[in-house]
Amino acid sequence: MKDEDKTKIELIKELKFLREEREKGVFKGITERKQAEKTLAESEEKYHTVFENTGTAAMVIEEDMTISMVNTQFGKLSGYSKREIENKMKWTDFVIPEDLERMKKYHIARRKSAEKPPTEYEFRMIDRKGKIKDMFLKTGMIPNTKKSIVSLTNITRRKRAEERIVKIQSLRNAISNINQLLVRVKSESELFQQICNLLIEVEEIRFVWIGLTNSENFEVKPVAQAGFEEGYLSSIKVTWDDSKYGNGPTGTALKTFQPFIMRNIEDDPKFEPWKNDALKRGYLSSIALPLIHKKEPIGALNIYSGIKGAFTKEKVKFLKEVSEDITIGIRSLRLELNLQQSYQRLKKTMDATIDTMSSIIEAKDPYTAGHQRRVSQLATAVTKELHLSQDKVEGIRIASLIHDIGKIGIPTEILSKPTKLSDIEFSLIKNHSQIGYDILKSIDFSYPVARIVLQHHERLDASGYPNHLKGDKILLEACILGVADVVEAMSSHRPYRPALGIDKALEEISQNKGILYDPKVADACLKLFKEKGFKFE
Repeated sequence: MKDEDKTKIELIKELKFLREEREKGVFKGITERKQAEKTLAESEEKYHTVFENTGTAAMVIEEDMTISMVNTQFGKLSGYSKREIENKMKWTDFVIPEDLERMKKYHIARRKSAEKPPTEYEFRMIDRKGKIKDMFLKTGMIPNTKKSIVSLTNITRRKRAEERIVKIQSLRNAISNINQLLVRVKSESELFQQICNLLIEVEEIRFVWIGLTNSENFEVKPVAQAGFEEGYLSSIKVTWDDSKYGNGPTGTALKTFQPFIMRNIEDDPKFEPWKNDALKRGYLSSIALPLIHKKEPIGALNIYSGIKGAFTKEKVKFLKEVSEDITIGIRSLRLELNLQQSYQRLKKTMDATIDTMSSIIEAKDPYTAGHQRRVSQLATAVTKELHLSQDKVEGIRIASLIHDIGKIGIPTEILSKPTKLSDIEFSLIKNHSQIGYDILKSIDFSYPVARIVLQHHERLDASGYPNHLKGDKILLEACILGVADVVEAMSSHRPYRPALGIDKALEEISQNKGILYDPKVADACLKLFKEKGFKFE
């Protein structure tokens, strides 16, 4: 208990004692009685002085809740004079009904549980002008009476600060979620809708929509929305020209590149074209924030509240951050789209180049026409069966399509010779891997295409060519291409021999698995044919 409260109680005890003594007629002598009355008057004066100057609003409440005494501070707080309050009003007259009911229930619950009645409450007080104030009440019983002495502190400012913090934190959370959203969304439409969904969760926001500009007719077309709308967007027209539809919040924001705040939709003439539709849906204030991309207005973020003056400076600051986040998201998505389109164009060019190179080889060696394409089919399927990355799949596809490009440097009569090749002729054929590497090594494929082509005739036991590499010195991609090359070549016709058939080719792979061919690659190839029904197209 504070010293101030103790002083009050002591004074009350002293006053009570003196009054009781006077009533009992203890002071028989005039001098004695006068002295007692003087002492009593001084004590009452002292008590009134302390009560009046306590520093907070204070009152004395009778058993029936009537206020028998108030100090000046309470008068200022309530807007009533002492004469109007004392012995005429009850303290419950100043409490809004729902808070009074809550306080009664709390008091009853404490009493039922045998706990001491509460001595502190928070409640909302209503003053003479109908203004609501948040109050903190502290009460205590006056000894040997049924009266209570109550002190009140106005905590409205603190409460409003706490509420403001909660509201701003709600906006902070939305911005945090939006920042995370920027790295996840795959399209502008998804970005716009998700941002609307996040903002509508913010306290006091009733409706959100995002519109994009049309430079031909200056209309703002809605592309995403969330909240209480009920046909609002279909019933209004919004532009950013100089017409009456272009001078509202959205049009002004787009033309000035600055947020436009409508603090009171009901009274602001700038909102006249849309006022009735807005008020029907409970929109009382709004803000429009421009979306700027490459120094051009491309759209606007529009937010409505059911509270007048909802968009404070603090909120505007955070909402500007949201509009900037949207712009960053748009920029990122459009850049990614441009990159994808550039990549697709580049890939088309690359594929056309690969097809041309493949056609040149087939023109040189017509007996192997279609060989590279079929090898690519099998090599790509084996790569996928091994669950290698998409990059490796693409690299092997390209390498397979041009793996025999080095044959361009081999005499045509050797390539098309209908009889068995001599050792010298075969040694010339072996050079095609090195020739292919020399042709491709200066081209940046983003994959090791040249090295795959160079090594596709190497074997695990070092019996291959051109460099007699062994084991893990050979690229896995080259091992895959090597197996696919052997299977396709053995199963197809050659000038110097008839086709041996797919069974003979698979027998070769099975028998030399782990000797000539990588065992994982060999198993994947055999599985494709025997279990998954792979066939050359």
